[in-house]
Amino acid sequence: MNFKREVLQIQPTNLGSGVFGARNGLPQIILEIPRVPKIMDGKSLRINGTMSIFSSTGVKPQNTSNFFVDAAPVNDIFMDGRTGMSSVIDVLSIQNLEGATYETIKNYSRMASSVSPLNESVENYLNGGIDGLYGGLSKEVSTASKCDNKFDFSLPLLAGFLNGSGGIDLQLIKGCRIILNLSPDNMVLRNNHWRNINSTGGTALGGAYYELSNISLSVTCETPDQQGQNAMIANQQGSWDYDAFSSFYNVIQSNDHNAIMNINTGRTISTIMNLVPSKFLNNYNYNSLWTSQLLTENAAGILKNRVVMTDLTFTKGGLRIPLDYMTTSGPSQEIGVSTSFKNFEELNAIRNVWSLSNFEKSLTTELSLPLGNNIAAGSASQQARFSLVNGYSMNYEDKIQQYNLGVSYDHITYNGLDFRGTPLGLRIQSVAPTGTSLRPHSLFMFVKHKNTIVFQNGQVRVIM
Repeated sequence: MNFKREVLQIQPTNLGSGVFGARNGLPQIILEIPRVPKIMDGKSLRINGTMSIFSSTGVKPQNTSNFFVDAAPVNDIFMDGRTGMSSVIDVLSIQNLEGATYETIKNYSRMASSVSPLNESVENYLNGGIDGLYGGLSKEVSTASKCDNKFDFSLPLLAGFLNGSGGIDLQLIKGCRIILNLSPDNMVLRNNHWRNINSTGGTALGGAYYELSNISLSVTCETPDQQGQNAMIANQQGSWDYDAFSSFYNVIQSNDHNAIMNINTGRTISTIMNLVPSKFLNNYNYNSLWTSQLLTENAAGILKNRVVMTDLTFTKGGLRIPLDYMTTSGPSQEIGVSTSFKNFEELNAIRNVWSLSNFEKSLTTELSLPLGNNIAAGSASQQARFSLVNGYSMNYEDKIQQYNLGVSYDHITYNGLDFRGTPLGLRIQSVAPTGTSLRPHSLFMFVKHKNTIVFQNGQVRVIM
């Protein structure tokens, strides 16, 4: 059988005026790939377009030139330099053209804030490698992250459905509908308040906002010869295994937090989680996509002091599974070294290869936030080690934590564990600095699991 390779280019079905956004334009993008006898390469799929940022008055922000000096700007507007364009997607849904849902990921941007860096390397990040893949330039000094000019992007989607091995039979799955629900403006954009409490950029008159235009979908497909196309059209039977992500949310309000979640997935491969102070979410004064440790206020009332996470425990139905012990991080954090075993497990939740060159993690990103009073008994040099640098260097973004929690359940057989009817448990124990209390933190958990689509006599059934 002979194949011909081609690239499909598709515009949104709800194109309207051609402008998409949470404030101006349509807040949802619908892209439909037709049901045709072609094999689609899901990994090649890209969402293409142009991103424009506007201040609250509707004009292009004039981000100041003194961004990297001690007199930090007060009117600038930024987006997250690691998550990039993935930050504009709040909910990603993949369906067929008859409405059967294959995968839905809520809080997609928060998932991307963990998965993107763990799939990239420190070297790629420092040299701008993430830029070409995810459409958000990695340095805050760059045009995209400074948001003072519109820029083009070509964004891959991190959905498990699209990133499995092998091609996707568009005829058998009955076409593909991709629905992107866009994030609120104040989830994507922020000012400089976290570093300079006088910063108010983007907050007046309804706040800063973004717009997407020139949106299209591109994907590589292979088309067989006529005999092969006829065979694909005639085929009404089959099954296909693919990965999927399901999302869950919890709020941490104590130093000994227990979460019990009914994830109800039959073949659970791994979980990946991240944390952020609840106050940061949908707030122009903070980066809603940071993945930090638990934080408490510093003397100025800004959430900057790290809370030491002493122990982390995963359970299945009350039993410690897959680790039959607690992951202890307290001692390593108190002496200012990376929590290597926790890093090993969180990386294994996404990739089954552990290498320091394969993920965006370093002593800088692990330990940059000030620890606060928790090491008051230590020396002055120890205390200084946990303070943010004075001024704002070219690699300031590197000095913000990339902190995740995660564990792999099965990277050997890749059949996973059965959590149907059995709850997943999580216990996070921490110690707040002396004289402070823990503020509410949002815990975002994403469960990677296997699904099976069964095709029989024109009917589609998804088995989790």
